[in-house]
Amino acid sequence: MQTIEAIYDPKRGLSFSEAVEITEPVKVFITIIEPCSPVKAVEKGVAHQLLATLKAHSLPKSLRLSDADIETQIREMSDSWD
Repeated sequence: MQTIEAIYDPKRGLSFSEAVEITEPVKVFITIIEPCSPVKAVEKGVAHQLLATLKAHSLPKSLRLSDADIETQIREMSDSWD
């Protein structure tokens, strides 16, 4: 694991504070350390609001995994615990 400081600008995307070479998709953890604008909470039992929120913030197709890929990752992770 590697920690790298970065700034996320909604208009320009993510910019790192140091030179970073990423040649393929990688998993990241994001910790926001400054206050952000609150997002309107979805009310319980309002499925259309939840679906609209998911649609507005969906993963890019390049990051979506197939069921088989997810199963493979789960198997690999559980095998690594032994």
